Amino acid sequence: MKLNSLFTTGPLGNILSIIAGVLMTFAFAPCQFYPLAMILPAILLALWQNVTPGKAFMRGWLFGLGMFGAGVYWVFISIHTYGNTSIFLAGFFTLSLIAILAIFPGLTGWLLNRYFPHADRSRIFYAFPAIWVSFEWVRSWIFTGFPWLLLGYSQLTSPLKGYASIVGVYGLSLLVLFSSGLLFQIVLELKRKKYKNSALYLGILILTGSVGAYLNTFSWTHPFKAPIQVSLVQGNIAQEIKWSPEHTESTLNTYLKLTEPHWNSRIIVWPESAVPLPMQSVEDLLNTLDERAKKHDTAFITGIPVRVADTQSYYNAVIMLGSGEGYYLKHRLVPFGEYTPFQRWLGKLLDFLNVPMSDFIPSHERSTPLETDHIKIAAFICYEIAFPELVLSSDASINMLLTVSNDAWFGHSIAQAQHLEMAQMRAAESGRPILFVSNNGITAIIDAKGHIKSAAPPYAPYVLTDTVQPTQGRTPWQSFGMDPVLLLIFIMILFAIREQRAIKKKR
Repeated sequence: MKLNSLFTTGPLGNILSIIAGVLMTFAFAPCQFYPLAMILPAILLALWQNVTPGKAFMRGWLFGLGMFGAGVYWVFISIHTYGNTSIFLAGFFTLSLIAILAIFPGLTGWLLNRYFPHADRSRIFYAFPAIWVSFEWVRSWIFTGFPWLLLGYSQLTSPLKGYASIVGVYGLSLLVLFSSGLLFQIVLELKRKKYKNSALYLGILILTGSVGAYLNTFSWTHPFKAPIQVSLVQGNIAQEIKWSPEHTESTLNTYLKLTEPHWNSRIIVWPESAVPLPMQSVEDLLNTLDERAKKHDTAFITGIPVRVADTQSYYNAVIMLGSGEGYYLKHRLVPFGEYTPFQRWLGKLLDFLNVPMSDFIPSHERSTPLETDHIKIAAFICYEIAFPELVLSSDASINMLLTVSNDAWFGHSIAQAQHLEMAQMRAAESGRPILFVSNNGITAIIDAKGHIKSAAPPYAPYVLTDTVQPTQGRTPWQSFGMDPVLLLIFIMILFAIREQRAIKKKR
């Protein structure tokens, strides 16, 4: 039996689909073997050839099952180990999430084979990338959004990263999938012994990468004032005791002891909820820190819960004390971690099943930057940095980005490296440095190109002290946002529809 026949009718295509999905995880952090992000979708595209839309859906879903199963398994750790949920329920929630996320590549295969069945450039170069990225974008906001493992994130170490400041991570995903189409077409032309065509597509692939490599050398933003020294404090407080009243004093003493030698830094930052008590309950501590910071002309920033007046709810917040001012209240909460989605239907069920939930509520007020010595800092908390358009909507006069997190929820998994990878992409898109401060790692300083300037060792108490260069100016991504990418996707779909109709008429 021919290999093509096996792909079309046999189980081998299904097996290869799920294997390709698992391997896709290695394109992202911590491995960052970016060629896989181009090769594996090309293989999936081959597996979608000459099969029914239903089979294409199944193979796309299996691909997604492998990719998200291997890429976001750490959700189980968060729910079971630190959420104190039973293995059964944690497994059920994790598998349900993975199965739902896998629907998106499944739908890509179904739509491609249902409406663009003819294997020509309209299917390979237009419809395939456009449909996939459309679903990536939808996934970033539907049901509160989960923009993890967007293909563009895999390109931080590739020449294509140069496009990030122009088209953002979604545009990078589009370029990755266009490159996958080129690889598929190169192999197809070689099989047909049309070597000139194969060389042409190879030339386009090389040109795409070469332009990206050139753009990597170009800066849309420029330095603002002189570099400043910052100290990022990584307390490494175990998640099991972080919120324990018996350990509150030792937690605060850990942070105070680590901070004491670094008051000469211009900015000191503690991570998300480093102070594990409501702001209203620790006024004396905050006043002491405020006075200490002012004495040394230091801006002190910390994550802290803020109780909402006359309620038992809290904002997840960041505040600045000392030689600076401002605060930030978290907008995007973590579903099943900080709040219960679909409370009307799930709230009573989760109470019955004894699934613990936090009492945070989202803020809807317009964010204002933290500011010290005319340097404006846009703050974000935890996985908010994963939302490109949330970061994009910040004040254009921002000079630096800050994200504080408590990645101890993820255990010793790949989630921390993935989180940092997304922050690096935000830096590359905006041309701004990022202070990435975590409770137990990875704490890092990211420059305006998205490179890690310095990082703390994970899973250890540590203070990362280094200089950072604030920037000003606007990248094209900041100026135009998602609109050009969405317009390009729309045009690609229109071209694909027109050419598919033309092929149908000829036949």
